Amino acid sequence: MSTLLDFSAGVASGGRGNTLSGGQMVDAITSGAPMTTIVNPGAAYVLSYAAAGDNGYRIMPDLDCFLTLSDGQKGQIQIMRVLIIQPREGNCVVTWPSNVIWPDGIPFVDSRSGAVMCAEIMFDGDERHYGRRIFG
Repeated sequence: MSTLLDFSAGVASGGRGNTLSGGQMVDAITSGAPMTTIVNPGAAYVLSYAAAGDNGYRIMPDLDCFLTLSDGQKGQIQIMRVLIIQPREGNCVVTWPSNVIWPDGIPFVDSRSGAVMCAEIMFDGDERHYGRRIFG
């Protein structure tokens, strides 16, 4: 089976025989919470919730980094996904915000070269932040 997309019929067929229009493909790729990429954030970085809805950060540290949170929007439950990707040199220690409640314990951020980890932090719409490790 070819790996090229053929739009001559107005749709693209996947390996399992499913079809998507060009518009459906764009919607699938752009849906979800927006992710902001932060390269070399320095020694401290403030993670801000979106003005409305959910958001996320892809952080690529260049040195040890202390993360803090800004409050979310009052009355809104908001989720922030945080993806941390260690540089090729590794050895960047990332410290989580102290005002996050981690029911399963503060997640370990592997500092080995190229290590990746992901966590979610939820703002309860009032004053508390809850976090959980997704992977890594």
